[in-house]
Amino acid sequence: MKNIYPGQSTGFLFSLILFIFLFAPAASQEIPIGTWRHHLPNRTVISLAEGNNNIIYAATPYGLLEYDKTYNSIRKIDKVDGLSDFGISVINYSKDKNLLLMGYQNGNVDILQGNQIFSVSDIRQANILGSKTIHNILFSGNIAYLSCGFGIVLLDLTDFVILDTWFIGPDASMLNVYDLAIKDSYFYAATEAGLLKASADAPNLADFQYWNQVTELPVPWGTYNNLAVHGDLLFANFSAGQTDSIYYFDGVTWNTFAPQTQESFFGNKTNLHSSNGYLTVSSDGGLFVFDSGLSLAGEFYFYAGEFVDALDALMDSDNILWAADNRSGLIKGGLTGGFESIIPEGPSHAESFGLAHNGGALWVAPGSTQSGIFNDRGIFVFYEQKWQTFNRWLFPEINSVRNIHQVTPHRGNTRRVFAASWMGGLLEFDVEDGLINFYHDENSTLQRRTGAAQHIRVGGSAWDSNGNLWVTNSNTDLFLHTLKPDGTWMGFPHNGNLGVNEIVGKVVVDNFDQKWVALPDGGGIMVFKEESLNGNQAFDIRKLGTQEGNGALPNNRVTALAKDKDGYIWVGTNGGVVVFYSPQQVFRSQSFNAQTIIVLQDGFAGRLFENEIINTIFVDGSNKKWFGTQSSGAFLLSSDARETILHFNKSNSPLPSNNILDISIDPKTGEVFFATDQGLVSYRAFATEGQSQHADVYAFPNPVRPGYAGYIAVKGLVTNARVKITDINGNLVYDTFAEGGQLVWNGRDLFGNRPSSGVYLVFSTDPEGNETMVTKILFLK
Repeated sequence: MKNIYPGQSTGFLFSLILFIFLFAPAASQEIPIGTWRHHLPNRTVISLAEGNNNIIYAATPYGLLEYDKTYNSIRKIDKVDGLSDFGISVINYSKDKNLLLMGYQNGNVDILQGNQIFSVSDIRQANILGSKTIHNILFSGNIAYLSCGFGIVLLDLTDFVILDTWFIGPDASMLNVYDLAIKDSYFYAATEAGLLKASADAPNLADFQYWNQVTELPVPWGTYNNLAVHGDLLFANFSAGQTDSIYYFDGVTWNTFAPQTQESFFGNKTNLHSSNGYLTVSSDGGLFVFDSGLSLAGEFYFYAGEFVDALDALMDSDNILWAADNRSGLIKGGLTGGFESIIPEGPSHAESFGLAHNGGALWVAPGSTQSGIFNDRGIFVFYEQKWQTFNRWLFPEINSVRNIHQVTPHRGNTRRVFAASWMGGLLEFDVEDGLINFYHDENSTLQRRTGAAQHIRVGGSAWDSNGNLWVTNSNTDLFLHTLKPDGTWMGFPHNGNLGVNEIVGKVVVDNFDQKWVALPDGGGIMVFKEESLNGNQAFDIRKLGTQEGNGALPNNRVTALAKDKDGYIWVGTNGGVVVFYSPQQVFRSQSFNAQTIIVLQDGFAGRLFENEIINTIFVDGSNKKWFGTQSSGAFLLSSDARETILHFNKSNSPLPSNNILDISIDPKTGEVFFATDQGLVSYRAFATEGQSQHADVYAFPNPVRPGYAGYIAVKGLVTNARVKITDINGNLVYDTFAEGGQLVWNGRDLFGNRPSSGVYLVFSTDPEGNETMVTKILFLK
């Protein structure tokens, strides 16, 4: 059981607080340290339910939306707030029990009752082959009947325990049950093998022999996927691809439901829903509403400026029509129209492959470098708590561009980034203006892929100390290019070090302006250093691999590169992580090897992450290392990577997946963003980027109110500052070092006690003692 509560605020202020703190910089848009939030789309709503107290519930693939009709407000509830998982498939509300039940694609069940969430994982954990998806939920008395991919599960609504499972296929076999209804003391089950019927008075409905095929239907065999009891009638939808048919039973015969509508009624029906005297029929091309006498009360093919693509709909107790739309979110309107689309803030799509945060905005590249993927979503940006998409529909000049997969912040303009496309070239975007430049083979030295003229494969980009942007280019003669500050380009050959089909990946520039290029298909690393960029194309190049004396990599599949605060080059491979501590020696020493980090795990010594595939490495403001793995989640390790500080995975955190594709950090707040194959999530960590001077220093929360037990932070400090906290009389309360540019304090003194009410002074100084600063924190007890 978990508790969730809506946000609360208090108005307790007095003149001293106002005088000292009221005009301090606010951090209202920042999540607290140690907390999570998801950045997932809300445009697809799949299921609806009307609750008590003027609440409408709407399920998305990523969580739950709760709309309060009294205040016209909406809040999101997801895994951060206590839901067990992602992938809700259906919801239903029991007004008798005052609870919302959520079924998941993997068989999980969550129950929201008041401010508590209860989870039931029996179905998910059951040893059942095949689908465990919960398709629909029927309430009757104290039991919830769950229509599942294998049968019917009975859930007790008092103790939230599984009471029974009905396998109603032939010889008690598993059968995909899409929906269940009760009519005239009979259960009706819509299944992939037709409509089945059983007496509710049967002694043992777990016995398949009590379930019989309804052969009186016009089409007795095939898939029936939706049922609804509307007045004295039972409706059943026969699913036949794009030409579904609805039949209804009046207690004597089955009839075809074929109302006269402006456009064809015979399409793909997604849901039948009877509520408050109205029957709604949802489809991918229209929404139809019928009253208690089956007269057509409304038909809609457009709402809120979009074509109807409804997955569910209901008429609530106030005669407000609600629709769950596949593209337009939660729709609110009436029988005469007046529709509005309600979509809480979020990215337009869930895909996230490459990330970059420049201190002002987060950029998300949704593409891929995998063959056969042609992602045309463009690029997403999260700026001032709003999401925006820049794509080929907004900018037709990039109509042919696909798979934007990597982002590099602009070196001199925090509004702009460069984005690498695996099918198109290099693009420059502005946070508000969108596309600024598009570089391809006609206006740069970038080349098209050999043998596939439509492709320009850009693997990544990085800046050198002179403001040159270095760009990798796969399957061409020129594997590395530079865009100089004057706007001109130069391209450099690989001198036979690469095969025609060899992929060139990300690039990192070290403190000596040497370019380290990953070769993820098994080529190791290419290190490049030009003599000059003044027309002289002389350069040094060296290819490092697994050979002793020439790299000593654990594996030639190099998947991640990063430079840390000490200038070391960290390398992630399919066989672990190694470090080049002296990158300046790469062209000076004939024998040049990476160093292996040996760690203890389960009592055995081994190479760091030797059994993991490393997708990404990111260095935080305190020189600690974040590692994103393909199957084990995200790790935060100490600066030397010998100590594990944090390990997040799908089981112990709100991560939607253990496949971490990329990591980036807001340098100002320390919020860590994780791109996964199931969407984007972030965690507010300790470290921010430090500075050479104190700037915009403030503490939050400030004042610290009674009952607050979270972390207290002071931002804007010099890098790795020494920080002392004293009371107003100079008595030492706390003594520590900043994490990069931020102090994080647990609110306890040196003896573990919460300080008394009063003003506390924070003294910060750089390691040399030259740069100092004092700020205040007010404690209320």
